Amino acid sequence: MFNRVLLWCTMIGLAVACTAPPAQIDATTVENILLGIQQHFVPDRRVARLDVTIVPTAAGFVLRGESTLPAAKDSLLHALATNGILLVDSIQNLPAPDLGADTLALTRHSVANLRSERGHSQELATQVLLGTPLRVLKQKAEWYLVQCPDGYLAWLHGGELVRQSIAARNEWKAADRVSYTADCGHSYTAPHTASLPVGDLVKGGLLVRVATEGTFTQVAYPDGRRAFVPTQELQSFADWLKANPLDVARTLAVATDQLGKPYLWGGTSPKGMDCSGFTKTVYWQQGLIIPRDASQQVHAGLPVVYDDQLNGLQAGDFLFFGRLRDDGSEKITHVGIYLGKGAFIHSGADNGANKIQNLLPGQPDFAEHRRATLLRARRLANGTPGVQSVSDHPWYW
Repeated sequence: MFNRVLLWCTMIGLAVACTAPPAQIDATTVENILLGIQQHFVPDRRVARLDVTIVPTAAGFVLRGESTLPAAKDSLLHALATNGILLVDSIQNLPAPDLGADTLALTRHSVANLRSERGHSQELATQVLLGTPLRVLKQKAEWYLVQCPDGYLAWLHGGELVRQSIAARNEWKAADRVSYTADCGHSYTAPHTASLPVGDLVKGGLLVRVATEGTFTQVAYPDGRRAFVPTQELQSFADWLKANPLDVARTLAVATDQLGKPYLWGGTSPKGMDCSGFTKTVYWQQGLIIPRDASQQVHAGLPVVYDDQLNGLQAGDFLFFGRLRDDGSEKITHVGIYLGKGAFIHSGADNGANKIQNLLPGQPDFAEHRRATLLRARRLANGTPGVQSVSDHPWYW
């Protein structure tokens, strides 16, 4: 892989070198090299970053910025050096050094709200559940830029997470973790529901089992809080993963369990979800991680060919909706799950909640605007592109 990258960067360097000697290279040339590296390594800023500012000086250039991919930075420097460009490297690889050893984290509440930018009033980008492992990249005041298990990058307030070292993460991995299996509920200060609540819980949240007392289990939160949860609402994390193999019947059952839950832009939890948050929740509850947004999910799984009567589709297929741009490319804006016979289930802002509608004219709940914007279908299964089992994810095991 490294040799291929060096060859690719050398080709860029030679191409530029043939057009202008080093003395004639200006900021535009450097920007073009940077753009080529960014397009190759960072085609989607939602999951990776190479943010660089080029500052011309009398002696050459100063490059300031940051990167989540050391290989991208190395390739940029190599391509510039191939052209004999003099520069000062001020690009910082993330995680930022000032974080120290605690560059990992766990979320500490039932649902953590991650923002596109710092601030509680900023756009809700995504959500993660209690006990989700994160990678911490940098800190600004009370906010942290973090990376989620699906690769998504967003800002999380410090009150929502507990930072960890690698050693602490390994202890968590080795602990007796349990998954919350009821749709929603609470943890309590004592082993009975008449006691005060410690926090609320939603399906898929992770805790550590401490001990069992009668019909209640004492659990530990990532921040050290202790609480009691009805034992029947918990399952060993490992057993939960084994008990939820991906199959069509299970997918449809989990999907229809979400009916009526409110639409929430940026939501990916049982408390509220947008269209891709809905599909992501359905797969998480089967122990699978898929990309965050509809425009990312459309590249997961395998393509499905279907005709005007929707022949070729199978129940459980992902349906993608959107429009064609002027250049003929697709802009994916919505996703749902096919149920069969023209019916599909989705979370739409126009519905305000998760709902079943139909894509065949003349059928009850025919959604004409959805049929007009149906662009593609994909079949997502464990092991297909973009679909990863939690059992195989190194942040969990």
